[in-house]
Amino acid sequence: MFKTGYISVVGKPNAGKSTLVNQLVGFKVAITTPKPQTTRFNIKGIITTETSQMIFTDTPGIHKPKNKLGEYMMKGVANSINCVDVIIYMVDATKPRIDTTSEKIMEDMIATKSKVILAINKIDKVEKSKILTIMSEYNSYMESIGGKFCEIIPISIYKQDGLDVLVQNIEKYLPEGERIYSEDEITDISEKDIIEEIIREKALNNLEEEVPHGIIVEVEKFKKRKNIEKKSVYDIDVNIICEKTSHKAIIIGKEGAMLKKIGTEARREIEHMLEDKVNLKLWVKVRQNWQESDIYLNNIKNKMN
Repeated sequence: MFKTGYISVVGKPNAGKSTLVNQLVGFKVAITTPKPQTTRFNIKGIITTETSQMIFTDTPGIHKPKNKLGEYMMKGVANSINCVDVIIYMVDATKPRIDTTSEKIMEDMIATKSKVILAINKIDKVEKSKILTIMSEYNSYMESIGGKFCEIIPISIYKQDGLDVLVQNIEKYLPEGERIYSEDEITDISEKDIIEEIIREKALNNLEEEVPHGIIVEVEKFKKRKNIEKKSVYDIDVNIICEKTSHKAIIIGKEGAMLKKIGTEARREIEHMLEDKVNLKLWVKVRQNWQESDIYLNNIKNKMN
C-alpha cells in the first residue's frame, strides 16, 4: 500500500520550518537565517521512500502584514493549509507563549479538514518539565476551540531528535495514492529560484536589520558555456533591488566590500549546487516602495500559487 500526500509546515517566524524541511529532504531547498520573514513564498520539499511520497510545503512565518508583500505571504500560508492532508504546526519551545498569532493559527487550522500534528521544536534548549507544560497548554487551548491535535511530538532538528517519529506519524495519516513526482525530484522550484534565494540569504546574514527585508533578488542572466579549457562555466548576472539609496550604499559597502562578501559566499554555495564553476556578477539598484508595487511582487505572487 503506497501513500502520497501533501504536508504543510506552518508556524511563527524562526520556529524552524525551513530547517525541518531541509533536514527531512536532505537538501537545502529553503534558505535559513536567524531573522524573521526569511521565507517569502511556499517552497516544496519532496521525500520519496519505498512506502510513500511526502510533499512538504515550507511556508512564510505567520505575522501581521505591513505591506502588499506581507499580504501576499500570508495569503500563501492560508492557501497552503486548505488543500493538504497533514499540517505540521511548529512551535519554538524557547518561545512557547500562546498569543493572538498562535490563537489565529490554531483557529485557521481547525477550519480545515486536515490532520494537525503539533511539533514542539528546540527541546534540547529547555527542561523536560517545560516541554510537558507546553504540550498541555497547547492541547488544552486547541480543545477549548473545538479542535484536536492528532499527534503532539517533541523534536530537536539541531540534535535530529524525534524526526523519525515525526515522519512515521506523518505517513500514517496520508491517503493511498500513486507518486505525483518522480523518485529523484526533491523540490518544485527552479535552479534560478534557488540562486535568487541563496543570494538573498547571504544578504540577510550580512546586512543590518532594516536593510535585507527591503530587498528582492532577480536573476537577469543564467547561461551555461564552455571556457577555453572546455570546462563548463555558468555566467549569472543578478540584480539586488532595494528601496532606498542609503540602503544601496550599505549593500555595496566601503569600496564594494560588502557586495563582494555577499557575492563570494553566494558563489561558493551556487558552485556547490551546480557542481560547476560560476561567474557571478551582482548589481544593486534602487526601486522605491517595491514592496507595494504589483510589478515587482508578481514574481513572488506567482511562486505562491
